[in-house]
Amino acid sequence: MKTLLWKLFFFSFMFFCMLAYVFFILLKPILPAQVYQKWVQKVVRFWARTTLLSTGSTVSVSGMENLPDHRNICFISNHQGMFDIPMVLGFIGIPTGFIAKQELFKIPVLSHWMREMPCVFIDRSSARKAIESFAASAEVIKAGHPMVIFPEGTRSRSDKMGDFHLGSFKLPAMAGATIVPMAIKGSWRMMEIDKKIHKVQVKMRILPPIEPNDPLCKDKHALSNHLHSLISENLAEM
Repeated sequence: MKTLLWKLFFFSFMFFCMLAYVFFILLKPILPAQVYQKWVQKVVRFWARTTLLSTGSTVSVSGMENLPDHRNICFISNHQGMFDIPMVLGFIGIPTGFIAKQELFKIPVLSHWMREMPCVFIDRSSARKAIESFAASAEVIKAGHPMVIFPEGTRSRSDKMGDFHLGSFKLPAMAGATIVPMAIKGSWRMMEIDKKIHKVQVKMRILPPIEPNDPLCKDKHALSNHLHSLISENLAEM
């Protein structure tokens, strides 16, 4: 019953967000770009926090002191479940976008808001199109909008991490971005465990950044292994 009630709430909430999107599109031509983007970020944060907290779950975030002062950032995180995205958007403290799989482009409301954040959709069926998506994402980062990428490529649906795809590390290299690793734990227990909504405590830990001039960034294999081990070790501690 709890899962059914949550789904009814969520779809009603998404309808409300669609109406808000129409309102924002009407305002976009007349508002200064910075004002418009500020309000988009407020709505996205409200959506994210409401979506996650409506499950009854609680969120614990640590390591906020590791966030750089600038915004030329690429967040690298493990990916446990579907609630990872609202967790990052609602609780990391700064506006972020995502490299998202092409399939999300087809979801009404969500895809519209994702474009405004901004997010970049990636078509994994074509290496050329994937590179184009990375190039577009790098420009977003250079413009001062941090991006998040999940190198596992899909949800692990457990506390055990999958392998990292080396191609993911092209993004911070192309953007000359500071890499900020993150560890997310417990999000898969909210729904992926049995497709029902559960009240759990989810945790997110922001880890020390890696600057683009760090020798690790010159070797994507070493960088991938280092980040995988670092995030795995922190998951075990959380």
